[in-house]
Amino acid sequence: MRRAAELLDRAERITLLVGRGARAARADVLTLADRLAAPMVLTLKAKEGFEGEANPFQVGQTGLIGNPAAASALQDADTLLLLGTDFPYRDWYPDGRTVIQVDSEAAHIGRRVPVEVGLVGDTGATVRDLLGHLATAPPGTEGARDRSHLEDARKSFGKWRASQARLADPAHDKGLVGRVRSALDNRAHDIRPEALAAVVDRVADENAVFTSDTGMATVWLSRFVEMRGDRRLLGSYNLGSMANAMPQALGAQCLDRGRQVVAFCGDGGLSMLLGDLMTLKTSRLPVKLVVFDNRRLGMVKLEQEQAGLPEFGTVLDNPDFAAVATAMGITGIRVTDPAELEESVRRAFATPGPVLLDVLTNPDEIAVPAKPTVEQGWGFAVAKVKEVVRSHGDSDGH
Repeated sequence: MRRAAELLDRAERITLLVGRGARAARADVLTLADRLAAPMVLTLKAKEGFEGEANPFQVGQTGLIGNPAAASALQDADTLLLLGTDFPYRDWYPDGRTVIQVDSEAAHIGRRVPVEVGLVGDTGATVRDLLGHLATAPPGTEGARDRSHLEDARKSFGKWRASQARLADPAHDKGLVGRVRSALDNRAHDIRPEALAAVVDRVADENAVFTSDTGMATVWLSRFVEMRGDRRLLGSYNLGSMANAMPQALGAQCLDRGRQVVAFCGDGGLSMLLGDLMTLKTSRLPVKLVVFDNRRLGMVKLEQEQAGLPEFGTVLDNPDFAAVATAMGITGIRVTDPAELEESVRRAFATPGPVLLDVLTNPDEIAVPAKPTVEQGWGFAVAKVKEVVRSHGDSDGH
């Protein structure tokens, strides 16, 4: 403990990487972040408990679903403090940093990244003990830590959120910038998935339970749905199984029929378990199924293109999911016009009983990673050229 405190006292720029294991210690973790003037990067599971305006230290998530501010907060730090996380993606840890890890599982210490000090124990108790060992003065007193690292990270996070809010505006593609962008990636003027996720965030209850399918549905939820208030989040975030959103939503709704449950379903995942719509109807569960109907296996498409491979085997020949739901006795609503998006979401959420909201979203939407690499950019460019060449060949009958 003394060694960890010494390293933190000597550090100039500290960043916290906080996971679900720290959720019960929220107040203590916020106190530590304030004392260390440290931006707080969250894992996906830590959205629940640490996200929102009440946390003035958080800068969002890192990884493929993250944002540039969080990636920079990790990269710019000289010391990383991992709290209750076994974040598995080694490529997203910066090299050559001093790392201190706190976890209740000894097997997690040093498993993902080499650590200077590992502390095994309850996060709350460990953080409180660590606070008692720090020589760093409390904020606002003489000798307090310089807060420029935190302020820079928060400023960057604010700029990123503002840019995402503009993109999530259903009228985005009607403006000059939107028209230019849509000429490249949304010529059909489909609804952007960012806009759908943002509307759901505004409309959903403050204690709603969210589930999300593995894939792009989780990307849009992670970036645009805030786990504020008493909201809860479920997903297959360890195994990465497809088609988890609807069955998890059914289970959550069975537990509490009076609480709003919202499933972010990918069209690929929903197609795998369409039979569960009968369970939804028979059990009379008021789950709201929000379907991101982009006619693609979107995450597979993204991974192919980043590797320089043209899209292959990812196109889905979807039915009208709203009509399928209606045929099963479930309220089905289909949305194709961005101007009708918010009204349709509000109507779906206000309708008693189960509802399937089938929203046709842009199949070519690009989720830019938090820290795109030259290799990814080159691979994407190569893939797009190959796709254009292939499309011309198909149109010529070859």
